[in-house]
Amino acid sequence: MKRAILTGFEPFGPYSFNPVQDTAREYDGKIVDDVEVLGLVLPCTYYGSFDALSENMNRFSPDIILSTGLASRVPRIRFESIGRNVMDGKYPDANGSKPDYEPIVPDGRPWYPTNSDFRALVNALRKNGIPAEISIDAEGFICNSLLYLTARRIHEEELAVGYAFFHTPWTDDYLDRIKLEHGKVTIKKCDLRKAIEVTLHELTR
Repeated sequence: MKRAILTGFEPFGPYSFNPVQDTAREYDGKIVDDVEVLGLVLPCTYYGSFDALSENMNRFSPDIILSTGLASRVPRIRFESIGRNVMDGKYPDANGSKPDYEPIVPDGRPWYPTNSDFRALVNALRKNGIPAEISIDAEGFICNSLLYLTARRIHEEELAVGYAFFHTPWTDDYLDRIKLEHGKVTIKKCDLRKAIEVTLHELTR
């Protein structure tokens, strides 16, 4: 049986909840398509999120890592293809840090890619009726730092770990708790779950 780590984040900025926190908790300990899932909720800090994931990579020895993040600006599931060596965000992180376009790793490479076939992942979601797209800019907040540092470790240590990262809009079960800005959308909670399961399935192929 293969092993997967599914990560989500704690709430950040003005929010007291986060849909990817919920799904990470929901899938913890589940078996999805003969894949044992460790659901991991990460702190919303520039380095702490990767530190927590890296520690669990050592402990759990995953074959797959799927990281998920909330981005209210995205109109659909968005696979991030690269992480850039930059920290810059609208909100401070959970430690109060608010870097202004600073490098994650001084003198580090400008970017690292995920090692998954993100085109195949997008096509698989679309075939299951879930709108999806590819992005080459995860911007500079915590999600990007996690992506960069995780892809960097996998690359530098030549780990046999399939890695993907996607952003999701808010899910519809939060509509009574958030004020959705004009032009922003939600997706169904069941579609977020389906996106996770289809992505895990594709990453095992």
